[in-house]
Parts: sequence; C-alpha cells; structure tokens
Amino acid sequence: MAETTENKIPVLIAGVIGWAHDGFALVLVSLLATTIAADFGVTKVELGFVFSAQYIMTVFGAAFFGYMADKFGRKQVLLISVLWDSVFTALSAFAPTFLIFAILRLISGLGVSWGISFSLLSETFPSEKRGKAGGLVHGTFVVGYIAAVIVTLIFGEMAPITLGPLVLEGWRICFLSALFPIPFLIYLEYRLDESQVWIDQKEFLDGDSSEIKLVEEKDKTSGLRDVLSSQWIKFMVLLTVLFWLSEFAYHALADWAPTYFEYMFIYELQQSGGDVGSAKTLARVLMLGVMVVAGFALYFTGWASDYIGRKKAFFYSCVIGLVGVSLFVTFNFIAYVFPLIIVGCLVLTFSFGMHGVFGIWSSEVFPTRFRATATSFIFSVARALALGAFIIGIITTELEPKIAPHLKLEERVLLDPLGFAQALAVGMTLCVFAYIAMFFVLRLIPETKGKDITF
Repeated sequence: MAETTENKIPVLIAGVIGWAHDGFALVLVSLLATTIAADFGVTKVELGFVFSAQYIMTVFGAAFFGYMADKFGRKQVLLISVLWDSVFTALSAFAPTFLIFAILRLISGLGVSWGISFSLLSETFPSEKRGKAGGLVHGTFVVGYIAAVIVTLIFGEMAPITLGPLVLEGWRICFLSALFPIPFLIYLEYRLDESQVWIDQKEFLDGDSSEIKLVEEKDKTSGLRDVLSSQWIKFMVLLTVLFWLSEFAYHALADWAPTYFEYMFIYELQQSGGDVGSAKTLARVLMLGVMVVAGFALYFTGWASDYIGRKKAFFYSCVIGLVGVSLFVTFNFIAYVFPLIIVGCLVLTFSFGMHGVFGIWSSEVFPTRFRATATSFIFSVARALALGAFIIGIITTELEPKIAPHLKLEERVLLDPLGFAQALAVGMTLCVFAYIAMFFVLRLIPETKGKDITF
C-alpha cells in the first residue's frame, strides 16, 4: 500500500480522541456508581443494567456508522460519531429520573467510532507498524479512564451548583465534561485526510472500465449483507465470540473494581481506625494505578503482535489472565491480605492487553469495501452481549450480607464491608471461564501479521 506519512499524526489523534472519549464516557457510570445509585435510589441490579445497556445501542450504531464510513468515507463519519457520543453523554447530566438517564446512555452508544478509527488506522500504517499504532490508540482508552477518575475526584463529591432553575450535583458536572473532544474535532476537520486506500477503491468502483473484474466488484455491495455472506460469516462469528469472551472478562472485573476497592478500603480503615469517608477517594486513586498498568499492557501487546503475531500476543494475554484470576481468588478467600489482593488485580489487569490487538486484527481480516462495517459490528456485538457487569450485579445482590435491610446501602456496607467486598469478588471471578474458552476459539482464527492492506 502507498505510504501516507503526512496523515499518520492526524489519524492517530483521531483514534486517540475517539477511543479516549469512549473510555471517559463509559467509565463515568462505574466510578460514580454509589453516588448515582444513592441519588436515584436504585439497586446494584438496576445500575448493573445501565453498565451493560451503554453498549447495547453500539450494535446499531456500529452497523449504521460503519456502513456510512464504507460508503461515504472514514473521515466525516468518524468525526460525526464522536460528536454524537459527546453531546448525548453530556445530556445525561440533566436527566431528571433514572429511566431518562438510562435512555440517554443508550442513545449515546449509537455514536460508536471504534471500527471506523481502526479501519482508518490500518489503511494508513504499514503492516510492520500497524500493531504498535493500534496498541497505542487502544491504550488511550486508559487515558480516558484516568481523566474520568481525575474529574470525579475533583467534581464527584462537590456541593450542588444552582444555575437558574437547574441544580447540578457533582456527578452531573462530571458528565458535562464529556464535551472535551469538540476542539479536537474542529482541528481534525481541517487536518485529517481521507483514507487513500478508501479513495483508491472508490475510484476503481466508480470507473467506466468494462473489465469483468470491475463488474464483479461493483456487484458486491458493502454493508452487513456482504459481511454476512457465506465467504465471511465464519470469521464474523469466530471473531465476535472471541471478542465477546474477552469483553465479558473485562467488564466482569473492571466495571465493579472501583466499588470493590471502595469496600476493601472501608474495611481496612475500620481495622486501623482511619476515616472511612476517604475510602471512595482512595479507591479511585488505586484505579489510576491499575489503569496505568492496563495502558502499558495495551500498547505492549499491540507492539508485540507486530513481531510474534496477533494470535500469540492474544494467547499470552489469556495465560496472564488465568494467572491473575488465580491470584485474586487465592488472596481473597484463602489468605486475605489486601496488598496481595492488589498484586493479583495488577497481574489480571495486564491481561487486558489482549484488547490492544482487537482493532488491527479484525481490520486485517476483512476487505476495504466493508472493513469499517465488519470491524465495528464485531466489536459492538461482543461488547453489547458481554453483560458482565449486569450478571455480576445480580450475583452480588444475592450473595452480599443480608443485614439491616431497612438501612441504605452505604450504611449496610459499614456494618460488614469485607462481606460486601467478597460478595463482589465471587461474581468477578466468573471471568475464569471466559479465559479458558478463549483458548479454544483462538485456534480457529487466521493469523494476519504482515498483511498488506489495499483496496
């Protein structure tokens, strides 16, 4: 493929902004879980549904925006999708009821940009640098996560602000900050070029040549109909299942981790006579360290995949995940020592590096005419069906200590924080089944390392 050096930096910026914002917007609910639940008076089951419901509409958004990107080009559709997500996430700040809040989270999910940005990335970078670039972009999900942690630390617990008829609690102000991509989108409107690979394909398909090959190509429409043809359905199913298992493992752990750490810190502070009111802040600070490890893992795994291949990089991440889960289970229920539990979590977090291979691997499997549609659809279906957080919410509610049901959740946790933490831990360790299943699915997917992408 032709080198497009002058477009590489804007392409990276576009991918970074889109993915960092995705991480920022989606994790706000997780970080503010106890605050939002208390404000709306809902349970873990309802809040867990919102965790997962955020991803349901990404399936429809992926099909629509992915198709539009294949038909009309990567650039404009990518920018519009990021803007969509930014605006509707910010509108969540004004939700008067939990139902409207959940609906706005669903609508914001339509603005999925993941498959489009990785299609543009794979069509811009040569094969020997593609994994590294993909790992870097996917790693910026962590940048969005860290930004969300910082924002919630600053504004999450602040006193309500009155703006005319509006009263905005701290968590609502956090959601308003989701508009941060807009200045970058203005910059990219002028500096980001369209994918040359996509342009070459469009010119080819729009040509007047009467060659049989051209006619055959014109008869092949882009979109889900072509993606689901007999030639490609096998790869669609296998990649979706593999990514679904990985997403289940991730969301079963990461979405509830801030709440889990909060409970653990409450227990530790009770034992030492410290201020339990600082537990939430300490949990968010700890999550900063966990996500830094995840960010490094995402970049490293993408980088490694350029040398050892996509499949091996993914395989070794699965191995690390199993080791991490084993440590987490052991330290939680056999030899309870908080520092060792953190070690188990950090090892487990490093396995999330497998996500750094997703975008590049799937974009290399499919042809240009429906690359954005296929890549977007696979990841969005996998993420929407993961339901890890929702399932963990149900399990946790059943297992957590049944004490003082007349008290609010925050008050009940103070009576037995270790019991509540371990109830969460039981559900979180379900991810072990996902890691084991990934080993079997992984064998059936082709290696794409070194593949040259043309139209």
